[in-house]
Amino acid sequence: MKKAFIILYALAGLLPAVGLRAVEARPLPYQAVVRDAEGQPLANEDVTVQFFVRRQLSSRTDAAPATLYSETHTVTSDAHGWVRLEVGTGTPLSGTYEAIDWWGNVYVDVQWQLPGGEQAFTTTQQLGTVPYALSAESTLLLASPDGTRWSVEADNEGNLRTVPVPARFTRMVFSDEFDRPGMLDESKWGYEEGYVRNGEEQYYTVARRENCYVGDDGYLHIICRNDSALIEDALYEKPWGAGGSHGYRADTVIPITSASVNTKGKFAFTYGRVEVRAKLPVCLGSWPAIWMFAHDRSDWPACGEIDIMEHVGYGPDKVYFTLHTTDMNSDNQPNRYAGNADFDDPTGWHVFAFEWHPDRMIWYVDGVQEFSVIRSREYSDSNWPFHNDFYLMLNLAFGGGWGGREGIDVEALPIEYLVDYVRIYQ
Repeated sequence: MKKAFIILYALAGLLPAVGLRAVEARPLPYQAVVRDAEGQPLANEDVTVQFFVRRQLSSRTDAAPATLYSETHTVTSDAHGWVRLEVGTGTPLSGTYEAIDWWGNVYVDVQWQLPGGEQAFTTTQQLGTVPYALSAESTLLLASPDGTRWSVEADNEGNLRTVPVPARFTRMVFSDEFDRPGMLDESKWGYEEGYVRNGEEQYYTVARRENCYVGDDGYLHIICRNDSALIEDALYEKPWGAGGSHGYRADTVIPITSASVNTKGKFAFTYGRVEVRAKLPVCLGSWPAIWMFAHDRSDWPACGEIDIMEHVGYGPDKVYFTLHTTDMNSDNQPNRYAGNADFDDPTGWHVFAFEWHPDRMIWYVDGVQEFSVIRSREYSDSNWPFHNDFYLMLNLAFGGGWGGREGIDVEALPIEYLVDYVRIYQ
């Protein structure tokens, strides 16, 4: 069999690299370079390309997918091995391209064949819940002429959005662009509930629109309010330091409410890159955070904790990054796994990024590396428990041991923590 390798690229003019807004892209443009086993382009080569749009109906690995649409193309590569075509313009094999419902766990199988029926390459593109990626013998991504690699998401109307994939990573494994107004997507997010930690003033509510919703503006809004809300069947606890009782529920008037959302039980991962574009609230007592926990948090700090970003309102010109382990944690100072950076324009939009590698952690703000931790030569679970799945958390605390260190300004409430997107790559 003649072996060939296919490299796919997005046409920059039709999937623009600026703005990352939804793009109507029917048909979907492709370019490809066909190469032989030695990496040389196959010029003037007749190839058959077939696309199969499928939906995975179950998370079981043995579950058969449903084919929504398929088509075939016969094309000839040019003098440089390039093949250009548009998905949606081929000869249909089954279904109708215009009728595809792109929402859900939809992916595209692409099969390439050389003359004589020899299969040259098969790859898979994920669309929808798992955004667009190519994975085969080696993972490939869409790329634009300047070298930027892209992932593409599709909504249930077939609109496509291009998303850049950072260097050293090959696929996006989780994302939420917060472009569906209403409550959070329950397939991705859950909630903490109650007075959870650190003697903080707020009670975290569950799926309460007044504290957490996705707006028409395309942002996640997490809101801390001084609203003396009556919370039905609240997880009642006495004030901090007054012998709080756990596990007792009652309709309760809660003075200060907020939200803490996480992917626990929905999505977790080991190693990768997290990017969150967010706009932080600033007032005396504010304490927004982006952080990660191991699924088994019963033995903190032994289980490990990763603080991607913390910010406290009484010191708005700094942003903080921390790891917690048995040997290094907030109860065991100084913590050499803790760092901070100057933070200009604290109320503006910023991209907080974090890379988790087996032997190091790296923090970025707006594309600039601000902090890193390298695993010691002699490591164990007591100083480096970061080799299991962790889940992501976004929360807006108010007051408490750190946020309230210099006091709180209740009159400043309500305050909003805005999130434009969350993207996780591996």
